[in-house]
Amino acid sequence: MKKGLKKIMALGLVAVIGLSMVGCGKDNSDKSALTQIKENGKLVVGTSPDYPPFEFVIPENGKNKIVGADIDLAKKIAEKLGVKLEVKGMDFDALLPALQSSKVDMVITGMTPNEKRKKAVDFSDIYFKGENAVVVKSENINKIKSENELKKLKIGVQKGSTQETYATENLKAEKITSMKSVPNLMLDLKNGNIDAVILNSKVAKINEEKVDGVKVAQSLKLTSGGDDEAMAIAIKKGNNADLLKAINEEIKTLEANGEYDKILAESVNLVDKAGADK
Repeated sequence: MKKGLKKIMALGLVAVIGLSMVGCGKDNSDKSALTQIKENGKLVVGTSPDYPPFEFVIPENGKNKIVGADIDLAKKIAEKLGVKLEVKGMDFDALLPALQSSKVDMVITGMTPNEKRKKAVDFSDIYFKGENAVVVKSENINKIKSENELKKLKIGVQKGSTQETYATENLKAEKITSMKSVPNLMLDLKNGNIDAVILNSKVAKINEEKVDGVKVAQSLKLTSGGDDEAMAIAIKKGNNADLLKAINEEIKTLEANGEYDKILAESVNLVDKAGADK
């Protein structure tokens, strides 16, 4: 066989292989998010485990275990899908990048579906609604009476949270400290490095009960976009309609039968038992 003919045949073979590989890739990309999860046999969930009672860490058999209401919600969804659950803990601001790069299948971490996040990922129906609250040192419980006074103080928020957005965009606070961990925010508050911490009301109440020397400012009403917080599950954009449907069906079921309220109550009791914020 002549060298020229060999070269042509070799190029033809490369082209055929290339087309075959493209075809395989296309077939894989056509699979829905739900189909891929079921084929993998597991649901990989990303969470930031520093927001009790929704997600936090407890010691178990010499190891750290991520627990909480959101983790129990993830278990319910995994059961519905007929797969195992794998939980990956990471910093809050690393969660959506992990979802977009397919390192996790979904994010359940007390996340509010604001407009900025909706551009990056898709969200389920709301599974929890709650108000925001302000935590201060006990001796300052009656000193902050308005948002105008609050905005002039040194405010602490969890990095990447809806409270951070509220403090920067709605309240337009003058001095904001963003930290990854709620317990660290409480420590800074007690040490006088910040004057107030803005948290979800349930999280704020737990910290009031578990951390000496801090109180929730009950008389301070947040009105400029900070009066409520809604939580939803984030999933990657693209071919996800069947996964969203399954998730929303489970959320609706848990809401209708009161199961999520029970899950949340059990998680609050677990926080109390474990002393997670000490």
